[in-house]
Amino acid sequence: MRISEVARRTGLSPSAIRYYEQEDMFGPGQIERASNGYRVYSPDALRRLGLIQAGRDAGFSLAEMKTRLRDWETLPDDERVTLLETQLDVIEERIERLTKSRATVHEALEVLRSGDHRAGR
Repeated sequence: MRISEVARRTGLSPSAIRYYEQEDMFGPGQIERASNGYRVYSPDALRRLGLIQAGRDAGFSLAEMKTRLRDWETLPDDERVTLLETQLDVIEERIERLTKSRATVHEALEVLRSGDHRAGR
Protein backbone atom coordinates (compact mmCIF):
# COMPACT_ATOMS: atom_id res chain seq x y z
CA MET A 1 0.00 0.00 0.00
CA ARG A 2 1.10 3.56 -0.60
CA ILE A 3 2.04 6.05 2.09
CA SER A 4 -1.33 7.82 1.98
CA GLU A 5 -3.10 4.56 2.88
CA VAL A 6 -0.58 3.81 5.64
CA ALA A 7 -1.10 7.33 7.02
CA ARG A 8 -4.86 6.88 6.97
CA ARG A 9 -4.69 3.51 8.72
CA THR A 10 -2.18 4.55 11.38
CA GLY A 11 -3.14 8.18 11.97
CA LEU A 12 0.47 9.19 11.38
CA SER A 13 1.40 11.91 8.95
CA PRO A 14 3.26 10.89 5.78
CA SER A 15 6.22 12.97 6.96
CA ALA A 16 6.33 11.01 10.25
CA ILE A 17 6.28 7.73 8.33
CA ARG A 18 9.11 8.94 6.06
CA TYR A 19 11.02 10.08 9.16
CA TYR A 20 10.76 6.60 10.70
CA GLU A 21 12.04 5.19 7.42
CA GLN A 22 14.92 7.67 7.42
CA GLU A 23 15.72 6.61 11.00
CA ASP A 24 15.85 2.97 9.82
CA MET A 25 12.94 1.83 11.99
CA PHE A 26 11.60 -0.68 9.45
CA GLY A 27 12.77 -4.21 8.88
CA PRO A 28 13.99 -5.68 5.61
CA GLY A 29 11.28 -5.96 2.97
CA GLN A 30 8.75 -3.85 4.86
CA ILE A 31 9.12 -0.98 2.39
CA GLU A 32 9.81 -1.48 -1.29
CA ARG A 33 10.06 0.97 -4.17
CA ALA A 34 7.69 0.55 -7.10
CA SER A 35 8.94 1.14 -10.64
CA ASN A 36 7.40 4.63 -10.50
CA GLY A 37 9.48 5.44 -7.38
CA TYR A 38 6.60 5.34 -4.92
CA ARG A 39 7.10 3.58 -1.62
CA VAL A 40 5.05 0.42 -1.17
CA TYR A 41 4.45 -0.63 2.43
CA SER A 42 3.79 -4.20 3.47
CA PRO A 43 1.35 -5.31 6.20
CA ASP A 44 4.46 -5.92 8.35
CA ALA A 45 5.29 -2.21 8.00
CA LEU A 46 1.86 -1.39 9.45
CA ARG A 47 2.50 -3.70 12.40
CA ARG A 48 5.91 -2.11 12.90
CA LEU A 49 4.37 1.36 12.95
CA GLY A 50 1.88 0.13 15.54
CA LEU A 51 4.75 -1.02 17.75
CA ILE A 52 6.54 2.30 17.22
CA GLN A 53 3.41 4.22 18.23
CA ALA A 54 2.91 2.02 21.29
CA GLY A 55 6.53 2.51 22.29
CA ARG A 56 6.30 6.25 21.80
CA ASP A 57 3.09 6.35 23.85
CA ALA A 58 4.84 4.36 26.57
CA GLY A 59 7.58 6.96 26.72
CA PHE A 60 10.38 5.09 25.00
CA SER A 61 12.82 7.20 23.02
CA LEU A 62 13.30 6.56 19.33
CA ALA A 63 16.80 5.25 20.09
CA GLU A 64 15.40 2.75 22.60
CA MET A 65 12.77 1.59 20.14
CA LYS A 66 15.35 1.27 17.38
CA THR A 67 17.46 -0.96 19.63
CA ARG A 68 14.45 -3.07 20.58
CA LEU A 69 13.17 -3.39 17.02
CA ARG A 70 16.47 -3.71 15.15
CA ASP A 71 16.61 -7.50 15.34
CA TRP A 72 12.86 -8.05 15.83
CA GLU A 73 12.44 -10.34 12.82
CA THR A 74 15.26 -12.65 13.91
CA LEU A 75 14.58 -12.71 17.66
CA PRO A 76 13.16 -15.88 19.14
CA ASP A 77 9.53 -15.56 20.18
CA ASP A 78 10.37 -15.75 23.90
CA GLU A 79 12.65 -12.69 23.58
CA ARG A 80 9.96 -10.80 21.67
CA VAL A 81 7.45 -11.70 24.38
CA THR A 82 9.86 -10.35 27.02
CA LEU A 83 10.30 -7.08 25.14
CA LEU A 84 6.55 -6.64 24.72
CA GLU A 85 5.90 -7.50 28.36
CA THR A 86 8.42 -4.85 29.40
CA GLN A 87 6.71 -2.34 27.16
CA LEU A 88 3.34 -3.32 28.61
CA ASP A 89 4.66 -2.86 32.17
CA VAL A 90 5.77 0.68 31.32
CA ILE A 91 2.36 1.44 29.81
CA GLU A 92 0.57 0.07 32.89
CA GLU A 93 2.73 2.24 35.19
CA ARG A 94 1.97 5.28 33.08
CA ILE A 95 -1.76 4.56 33.18
CA GLU A 96 -1.57 4.26 36.98
CA ARG A 97 0.19 7.64 37.28
CA LEU A 98 -2.30 9.29 34.93
CA THR A 99 -5.22 7.79 36.84
CA LYS A 100 -3.88 9.26 40.09
CA SER A 101 -3.37 12.64 38.40
CA ARG A 102 -6.92 12.56 37.06
CA ALA A 103 -8.27 11.83 40.55
CA THR A 104 -6.32 14.77 41.98
CA VAL A 105 -7.72 17.13 39.35
CA HIS A 106 -11.26 15.83 39.95
CA GLU A 107 -10.87 16.43 43.68
CA ALA A 108 -9.65 19.99 43.10
CA LEU A 109 -12.61 20.66 40.80
CA GLU A 110 -15.04 19.30 43.38
CA VAL A 111 -13.63 21.58 46.05
CA LEU A 112 -13.88 24.60 43.77
CA ARG A 113 -17.37 23.77 42.56
CA SER A 114 -18.69 23.15 46.06
CA GLY A 115 -17.32 26.41 47.41
CA ASP A 116 -15.71 24.56 50.35
CA HIS A 117 -12.40 26.28 49.65
CA ARG A 118 -13.94 29.58 50.80
CA ALA A 119 -14.97 28.26 54.21
CA GLY A 120 -11.38 28.18 55.37
CA ARG A 121 -10.79 31.90 54.79
